[in-house]
Amino acid sequence: MKHHIVAIGPLPPPLHGFSYATSAMTALLSEENVTVLQNLSPPENAGRLIGHASKLRRALGACGRLLLDRRLEGKACYLGCDGGWGMCYTLLIVVVARLLGYPTYLHHHSFRYIDKPDLTMRGILALGGPSLTHVFLCEIMRDRFVDAYAVRLRSVIISNAAFVAPTDDRALQPRPLTIGMLSNLSREKGLETFIELLRQCRSEGLAVQAILAGPVANNQDRTSIEAAVKEFGGALDYRGAVYDEAKAAFYEDIDVFVFPTNYVNEAQPIVIFEAKAAGCAVIAYNRGCIRKQLDGSDLLIPANGEFVPTSIAWIAAIPPDSPRSTWRRRTRQDYAERHQRALKRARSLLD
Repeated sequence: MKHHIVAIGPLPPPLHGFSYATSAMTALLSEENVTVLQNLSPPENAGRLIGHASKLRRALGACGRLLLDRRLEGKACYLGCDGGWGMCYTLLIVVVARLLGYPTYLHHHSFRYIDKPDLTMRGILALGGPSLTHVFLCEIMRDRFVDAYAVRLRSVIISNAAFVAPTDDRALQPRPLTIGMLSNLSREKGLETFIELLRQCRSEGLAVQAILAGPVANNQDRTSIEAAVKEFGGALDYRGAVYDEAKAAFYEDIDVFVFPTNYVNEAQPIVIFEAKAAGCAVIAYNRGCIRKQLDGSDLLIPANGEFVPTSIAWIAAIPPDSPRSTWRRRTRQDYAERHQRALKRARSLLD
């Protein structure tokens, strides 16, 4: 059956994990259905006041679209769940969708209201009704949500792996072991920890190179990067924001992806799946669903663990003559199977 879907959530720009996943999911839903997009993203670089005013206006516009389409056959509402104050708009849309008789699929992308149960989310659960289906990123997210709110609910698991395609196998050029980080670079995403890791690797005599990529959040973080580039010389390459071919080249040029995030909303980072799709090993903190993203070739560090010394010991244990081409190929193959499983689940969401 073809559905008429009112799809509501943030779309790029700005580009971040939530907007990327929303855009990719709505593209999949559009393959077999009629999808009407309602973008909740505020204008780029908008201040907090202007941003919230814009999101409120767009949320009201989305409610208007639900009203206009309420009599269409096969109607459904797909809604990306905000993780901060934006949950107030999520609550509004959930209530309107229920009043208009829409089966609603609420896609969770944040652990903020799971780590600290939130009154607004309690309102969504109370007012969403029996037609509300929760879409979680992994079993950890689902189980912790159920424990946090002591509820029984209808749910499905759709991993973000559905939205990151495997990459082609390429010949690996001889080079020193290279670590890399790609993110919206900031302290809470682990920028300072990554720089300190490189510093300690060099002081331990490890022949490690590093590549940083991504936009910088503020002037303080920009200054930190500039100082690090000067300190390490040719050992650290900062490439700025990277997209498309430049992003693919970043992942091909590194061996180990480092992601020491302490971001409060962290759930299932797209960048980790991009690294696995390219065949990279990963070092990351155990936050959100990250444990489910990694495998035996990676290093998972407890959320409150010592990131730098643990990482150094793991990196130092990699033999200089390690067959990196072989384990990259195996990692790509394993990820390709994971991607196909997740893609099948995503495409069957409304079945």
